[in-house]
Amino acid sequence: MSNDKWFEMNQSTQKLIGEPPKRKFVQIRWSSILAVVPTLLLVVLFIQNIVFFHLNRPQDIVKELGALVATLPNSTPDRNCTDLACHWAPLQTALAQLNASHAAISNDLEKSQTAFARLKAGQEAGQTALEELKAGQEAGQTALAELKAGHGAISSDLEKSQTALAELKASHNAGQSLLAKVWQEISTDKGLLSQTLKDLKTDYKSMSRALSQENKDFSLALSSLRQKVVDQPTLNRELHGLMPRDCSDIMAAGKSQSGVYTIFSGSNSFEAYCNMWQGGGGWTVIQRRKDGTVDFSRGWNDYRKGFGRLAGEHWLGLQNIHALTASSDYQLRIDFTTFDGVKYYALYNDFAVGWNLMDPDKDGYPLYVSGYSGNAGDSFTQHSGEKFTTNDRDQDKWDNGNCATRWDGAWWYEYCHWSNLNGLYKATGTCNGHNAIWNDLGPSKHTCLRFVEMKIRPRK
Repeated sequence: MSNDKWFEMNQSTQKLIGEPPKRKFVQIRWSSILAVVPTLLLVVLFIQNIVFFHLNRPQDIVKELGALVATLPNSTPDRNCTDLACHWAPLQTALAQLNASHAAISNDLEKSQTAFARLKAGQEAGQTALEELKAGQEAGQTALAELKAGHGAISSDLEKSQTALAELKASHNAGQSLLAKVWQEISTDKGLLSQTLKDLKTDYKSMSRALSQENKDFSLALSSLRQKVVDQPTLNRELHGLMPRDCSDIMAAGKSQSGVYTIFSGSNSFEAYCNMWQGGGGWTVIQRRKDGTVDFSRGWNDYRKGFGRLAGEHWLGLQNIHALTASSDYQLRIDFTTFDGVKYYALYNDFAVGWNLMDPDKDGYPLYVSGYSGNAGDSFTQHSGEKFTTNDRDQDKWDNGNCATRWDGAWWYEYCHWSNLNGLYKATGTCNGHNAIWNDLGPSKHTCLRFVEMKIRPRK
């Protein structure tokens, strides 16, 4: 084949390729696609062979394309075709059908995948709904069981209520029967009551006459008693003389000698020393220091009960002092003699220990004192309101220890004292806060005391 002829055939082929004939779209179904695919593969191989041998054997390529076209479905080959152009249109048509089939397959595949995804999501939703349904079923069964239990309890309560109602009805019937019986008995006894009332009226008249006579006799007896009770103060003095409340009663009964007497205070009786000569007399002594023969460094029980010799050094006892001062208004007098023989006194118009307390021992026998007068100076009012402290019962306000232990005494301490009359006894020399002292009495702050006596009596 000459080059000019080959060039013309090549131009014709390019023209045919550039302007392929238009044909209607042929719908290819799955069965057709499966049948066409092998054929199309053969077509592709054939086209490769044609292209490979196109430059050397054009007539052979035309024949082979004709044979290939003859194998295509729905294609009628042209037996008289001698060039590539007449076979190109069927090939283009087959290729277009193949592309359309491929697009349809891709579209169907996407739809299938979408449908599969929806089916999977629906399956998961169905499983979730099934699980929720199972949970709801279990909750329903639980609620049903609780409802059955509640129904059983209600049925039991209803049965009990019905039983109680039946018992109430029976009690009501019994009550009505009893009421009828009582009313019958009252009706029966009505006549008897009327007769009894008449008898009572008769007895009342008799008693009125007897009472009138007794009134006359009582009036005569009262007149006689009035004649006997001529001097009530004399009778009071005699009574107090028999059971004196304190030394003032003993003095009022006519006894003026100082000494030890038995007194009766409330339900208690105890002995005390009576000072009948000083300041008008009638004083009950509650404490005395004069020679140091009695040890005052003692514990709570001794100070509560009392200790020492009543005619000498002693402490009367917190429980006895409380018994004296709890029921009446008492005054306190304290007499001092310093080591140089100078005498002083302090008088307090109000004095009580454990005043208005039901259990003063538990409450610590607090002090109440006020109304100072005298020449000793007031070193006691500052202690008013404080509880009594001993070396084994700390009731003071000092945070650093026990004032009784710190200052060798027992007193109504605060932080700790302005007076310490139960401290260590010392009659001469230099004293300090550990001794029996009354602050600022005499020539120094801690003047030694040779003698001190505390005594009480009712306030006049």
